[in-house]
Amino acid sequence: MAGFSVRAEQIDLPRGAYHKAPRTCVTWNDRTVLGFSQNDHRAYLFPVCTPAGLPVTTETPTDHPHHNSVWIGADHVTALLPFAENLYEEATYSFYINETFQGRAPGRIISRSIQHAEPAANHLQLVQTIDWIGPVEWGAADGRVIAEETRTVDIFPAEDGHTIDLHSQLAPTQWDLRIGPTRHAYFGVRVIEPLRPGSGGSVVDSEGRTGTSAIRGQTGHWIHLTGEALADHHAGLVICRDAATASQPWSLHDWGTVDVNPLGQQAHLLEAGETLACRLRLIAHDGTLTPEQVEQRCREFLDG
Repeated sequence: MAGFSVRAEQIDLPRGAYHKAPRTCVTWNDRTVLGFSQNDHRAYLFPVCTPAGLPVTTETPTDHPHHNSVWIGADHVTALLPFAENLYEEATYSFYINETFQGRAPGRIISRSIQHAEPAANHLQLVQTIDWIGPVEWGAADGRVIAEETRTVDIFPAEDGHTIDLHSQLAPTQWDLRIGPTRHAYFGVRVIEPLRPGSGGSVVDSEGRTGTSAIRGQTGHWIHLTGEALADHHAGLVICRDAATASQPWSLHDWGTVDVNPLGQQAHLLEAGETLACRLRLIAHDGTLTPEQVEQRCREFLDG
């Protein structure tokens, strides 16, 4: 059936086997566009597909198993736990790496629910409610739920490239939070091998710079990674930043990781009733897009 379909992934497993973690698949005109996936440590988007159904991100690379396609996380997340008037203990966790990292125990980012609606024939919106849970520790046998995230994903499919908008809103629960400064945050994207700049892929930014060494540390509102994803089949992924992060330096690497990080240079204090809001646009396409085409579609997001 033409149009959108949202369903839990079904795999014909042998008797006695079971799904350890869920995945919700989104299709358009019977082709996969996006998957909402969950592992032990985080909720993430995989696969992220072009209109031809080709994934342009990788799920769990062996060099960085915590790089899960398109994910959200932050290292140096500190809960301020009061124990007397105007006195606090600091519980600092990592919501980025799967193991203890530089003394910080890993937390978990777990999807609690997902809802979807179709505002228009070519627009699907999915909203996840996600808990950020600290590690098991004394006094918190199941870990503290220190934050709740509302993650809204808007999908606009098209034959010349699927547009996927992410809007993350993170709010503290019982305790004030301090996040960052940290190089490991907030949106992360890991592309497939043929799109990696270090493996034959190409990367260009909104200012016309090419190559990771020329773009890393610079500002700009989009980058475009392309390559021969299959024999004689080119594909690409555009990553657009909003006005709040476009002034931050790009963090990208030859192994195919791009970070969109508003927390790299200063800490962000989240008090009760406040929200950290971050936005990102992805465009997954087959063939080629000209810089003018990319600029038009990213400019709409930057100005929106």
